[in-house]
Amino acid sequence: MGDDAGMRVVGTIRSIELFTLTTKFEHVATRQVAKIMIDIERATDHEGEELDLQNLVDLCFQGPPELVPAFGLGERVQIVTSPEASLHITSIKPAPLE
Repeated sequence: MGDDAGMRVVGTIRSIELFTLTTKFEHVATRQVAKIMIDIERATDHEGEELDLQNLVDLCFQGPPELVPAFGLGERVQIVTSPEASLHITSIKPAPLE
C-alpha cells in the first residue's frame, strides 16, 4: 500500500446516515458528514499488515455526505482511510466477492 493510505478495510455496510458536525469555534459553519459502520471482514494498516478485527468492532468511518445516496445497507465495500485521521474515508468502492 502507498504512503497516501491509512487503513484499508473490507466489509458489509451495517449503517449509513447523515450526521451534522457542530463546531466549537466562532465563524465556522456546521457541516454534514456521512457516518458509516461496517461489519469488517478484513483490515490492513498503512504497511499492509493484517489488523486484529476485535480491535475494530463498532468503528464509525466518516466521509462526504454524497456517500449516503451512493451506498446502502448490506453493500459489501472496500474503504481506504486517511493516514492522518484513520476513520476519515478517502476512498470507498464496491468490494468484489472473493
